[in-house]
Amino acid sequence: MKALKGRKILILGATASCVHVTKFAKSMGAFVYVTDNVADYGPAKKHADEPVMISTADVEALTKFVRDNSVDGVMTGPGEFNIQNAIELCSSTGLPFYCNREQWKVCQDKRNFKDFCKRFGLPGVPEYSVNEQLEKRDFPVIVKPVDGYSSKGINICWNEEEYKMAKEVALAASKSGKILVEKYVNNGGVTIDAKYVAIDGDYYLEAMGDRYVLNGGLITAISFYPSKYLDCFMAQVHPYVKKAFSSIGLKNGAFFFQAIPDDENIYIYEMGLRVSGGMIYNMTEATSGNNTLKMLIHYSVTGEMCEESDIKNIDVNFKGKIASTLSFPLRIGTIASFEGFDSIPAMKGVIDLTIYYEIGNTILQKHVNTLDQLFARVMVSADDEESLFDTLQAIRTIASVKNVKGEEMIIWDTYDRIYAKYKAEKGG
Repeated sequence: MKALKGRKILILGATASCVHVTKFAKSMGAFVYVTDNVADYGPAKKHADEPVMISTADVEALTKFVRDNSVDGVMTGPGEFNIQNAIELCSSTGLPFYCNREQWKVCQDKRNFKDFCKRFGLPGVPEYSVNEQLEKRDFPVIVKPVDGYSSKGINICWNEEEYKMAKEVALAASKSGKILVEKYVNNGGVTIDAKYVAIDGDYYLEAMGDRYVLNGGLITAISFYPSKYLDCFMAQVHPYVKKAFSSIGLKNGAFFFQAIPDDENIYIYEMGLRVSGGMIYNMTEATSGNNTLKMLIHYSVTGEMCEESDIKNIDVNFKGKIASTLSFPLRIGTIASFEGFDSIPAMKGVIDLTIYYEIGNTILQKHVNTLDQLFARVMVSADDEESLFDTLQAIRTIASVKNVKGEEMIIWDTYDRIYAKYKAEKGG
């Protein structure tokens, strides 16, 4: 990609999710403003060339700022609130942004997206009418708001009583007051994460991994890339992607599918028209050499994603490498101390470590089964499975988060189960 020296970028949002956006934009040569209306500087503002005190939702004030300061581009992180603000601001100022209101509405509303899948042959999860009386044989089901995010308002139901409660929770989490009821595929907690990048009307699958959710929960405890379901996905999903997204005029940008395997079938249950909060762009850059977030930053200023040489780096098979993202879900409680995390970045193959909480922060019941339950994420790559698990197990050995009673808060059940299976298969 071409350097952005002498160009100005305005980043909407100063939270941790915008730190990489800010750092990357600066590394590409741009002068970076970061804005929100919070008095205490968020982590992204600490990396900015110039912090700005304007609400990210105040499009009128931001439009004036963009024009008064000759800003060349507007960008934000994976947060949906600020992506919508960026869409509005770019529409107001005429600056490029990778998607528009109509495309966002199709992809982010779960009801609209399910209808979109049906029209173009993308395999969606079987669903039930919200008003349908479910029979015992229909359970388990999963209930979710059509416009939710970060796994909020989503619950698995095993019986009629749980179903009634889940509908109320999903409705409370939905701004539009609409929910979905879908078949819950009970496959042991495996889901698929497929990352795409769109460049000038072509759609490249850049990463695909298998995610293992927390036992009895919904959030990912650990994921592995590339996916063992890649061939099935390429047969059942990929052939329909270009026709589907060309139909809404999405020529450039980033999006991901979340899907679930059920025997030989793959069902898509959600998508995001954005880079994911899992920061897989760091993984692809370390393994294949491409970074979609940098492409989006470049697009925000130039209207072009990248050069031909950047496209050649995209490889869903990571050029023979493998990788994993290990999460640290916590039990309910207040964080009194944590240790071991200072040593993790220096370990072999570690690409990135992101910590979301500080001492004194509390995990509440409302955080359970949402991304707010995660203390941190670490990303690791390796040349082979043995090397990968050596690093993961070393992390498992030293990482600890304790509550005020001195009790361990990290929930290791899913990782321990997967590691035990690996050792058994290796005969160890």
